[in-house]
Amino acid sequence: MLKLVSFDFDGTVADSVELCLQTFDRVFARYMGKDAPSREVIFREFGRNEPGILRSFLPRDWEQASADFFRLHKELHPVMCPEPFPGIRELLAELRDRGVKLALVTGRAPESCESSLRLLRLKPFFSVIRTGAPERNDKSAQLLEVAEAMGVKPEESLYVGDAVGDAVSDAEASFRAGVPCFSAAWAKSAHLSELKAINPDHVFPSVAELRLELLKRLEPAGENRD
Repeated sequence: MLKLVSFDFDGTVADSVELCLQTFDRVFARYMGKDAPSREVIFREFGRNEPGILRSFLPRDWEQASADFFRLHKELHPVMCPEPFPGIRELLAELRDRGVKLALVTGRAPESCESSLRLLRLKPFFSVIRTGAPERNDKSAQLLEVAEAMGVKPEESLYVGDAVGDAVSDAEASFRAGVPCFSAAWAKSAHLSELKAINPDHVFPSVAELRLELLKRLEPAGENRD
């Protein structure tokens, strides 16, 4: 029986990928001018948190650039990403009310994650939050840490994530941890062909379809739970 669901953030909980990219564009333009990296190059760095990405291009100025990034990200957020994806807040509430434990496992830095969760009014849903590192994240280890912290076996949990840049590795990381992965394909940024190639039986084009599959795995409403 399903006891724990961990969610990715960008492209899964909220349509925030363009917000992140535009913030990077503006910060890199400020510091690098015409030498700023393209979005394709930035995508290849996804898997690091924001300061890690900035440090790879701005080794001397990354600390100030990170402060600029977080400030600008917060300014743009209410305009570019004012709400989570339709149905996400309701899904989280329903899972919580059915006794499912909820966690967030994201490559975001703590600063931007906290800001987004507060603005989107989602923080109270997540009992455990794991954020990213300046170097490549070890999401396999993070998913196992979350399960242990929640007192749940890995096979009693699952991870909901998408594919942005090289983040199709989220599914691979989930599999290495022995945690089933459900792939979110409802964002404009979703790489559908990559998701279907790596996780063909569990790709969901809408939050509503994900909800139906999750509910199949729950204890029927009204039954006693431990």
